Amino acid sequence: MARVIVVGSINQDVTVTVDRFPAPGETLSGSSLTYGLGGKGANQAAAAARSGIPTLFVGAVGTDLAGHSLRTHLAAHGVDVSHLREVDSPSGTALITVAASGENTIILDAGANRASSIAHAKASLFPAPSDIVVLQAEIPPAANAAAIEWAHSFGARVLLNLAPARPIDPTTLSRVDILVVNETEAGLTLGMPAPATPMEAIGVARALRGMGPRHVVVTLGAQGAAWASGAEARHSPAITLGEAVDTTGAGDACVGALAAALALGKPFDEAVADGMRAGAAAVLAPGAAASYANLPRITRN
Repeated sequence: MARVIVVGSINQDVTVTVDRFPAPGETLSGSSLTYGLGGKGANQAAAAARSGIPTLFVGAVGTDLAGHSLRTHLAAHGVDVSHLREVDSPSGTALITVAASGENTIILDAGANRASSIAHAKASLFPAPSDIVVLQAEIPPAANAAAIEWAHSFGARVLLNLAPARPIDPTTLSRVDILVVNETEAGLTLGMPAPATPMEAIGVARALRGMGPRHVVVTLGAQGAAWASGAEARHSPAITLGEAVDTTGAGDACVGALAAALALGKPFDEAVADGMRAGAAAVLAPGAAASYANLPRITRN
């Protein structure tokens, strides 16, 4: 059976809601404070599992109370956490501010994620050609490079969500099967302004495709997504399922569901639509992984 294997970050999200974002030097009162599961890797794993596919997570947490809580919460989403190890470091933490508009700002301390690696999983975890191995840019570049080599040695495909944007070795990028970035990350990767329109984003997706990845998705928020796959390049309009409450984790929901759909063998355009539908569902509730309970389940064709 096809699986999604996520090698990535896991954080404790500390979230406060405010009417608006503060100006530099300004102090505002928040209306609530919550602690929850976060980190792009953990979010994407939770989204893939909620989409209805067996999902495993490879990563690191601290020996602190947060680490124990994160393991429990990720497992509650249906994710296999047997390859989530403990290290002598504080668990990763994300400080999130959510405005009344639903937009958010995030400050990240990587913590235990700096020790993320597939080294400890190699002895007992063997990807299959039908599996999708999902990576992000919240763990060390060397860990991602090693994970790509490991996945490809078993014939598995690799999806890299290059977020947050950072310089990447061209050889590493050329070995990625599926690249997912938002418009800002796409511009930074190419060293050019972010695309302002869907048509510009199609051109950017083609340019990124030319750097080696077989498939590219450029997410555009309210404008949907542009994608390039082989010789095809298109724009997929946004999907709206209701009024946005909190956009935190919407992109991760999209990535996790996209990976699940591809593992299930769906055509690329349909998998992109499944990802966008998951992102649209995630904004209807507060939190990151906490908003994934009602993600649509993805089925085979």
